[in-house]
Amino acid sequence: MTVKNFLLLGTALIGFALNSVVNAADIPNYYECSGRNAHLTLTIGSNSGNVGIMPVETKLDLQLNNMSYSFTADEITTESTLIGELWEVMVEQIPDLYIKDATVIIPTIALEQGPVNFRTKLLLTKTNTPFSPDTLEGVVNPSRYVNLRCRASMLYF
Repeated sequence: MTVKNFLLLGTALIGFALNSVVNAADIPNYYECSGRNAHLTLTIGSNSGNVGIMPVETKLDLQLNNMSYSFTADEITTESTLIGELWEVMVEQIPDLYIKDATVIIPTIALEQGPVNFRTKLLLTKTNTPFSPDTLEGVVNPSRYVNLRCRASMLYF
């Protein structure tokens, strides 16, 4: 391998590495949302234990009225959709009576010049789980929607 080829290969590898770092920095790792009687913060972690661009652990904090909840990665369910990620947590459970879930969709966002503002909805669902052999009539899983104004940004840890 000639020196010229070696330099070209080295330059290409360095450019590829820098491009990967730049692309990683375009994806937000912190979301803060507020709405009527609701406040949500989501910090997306790398789960690798490395300190740097990404926090160590994913964490979702939720405040509904005057109740505060905090969830870590193992308590959060995520699902990919066509427009982003669906984040769901169980807020309350009373066996054989009901389960209350909070769900928010975080759209796919690329940061270019700084933080990005967007709007989404928080879905609060109460799933009735009665221990009864009778069939249920009427609204079984009532839901409430909360409009959220959000800001996506990159935090360095």
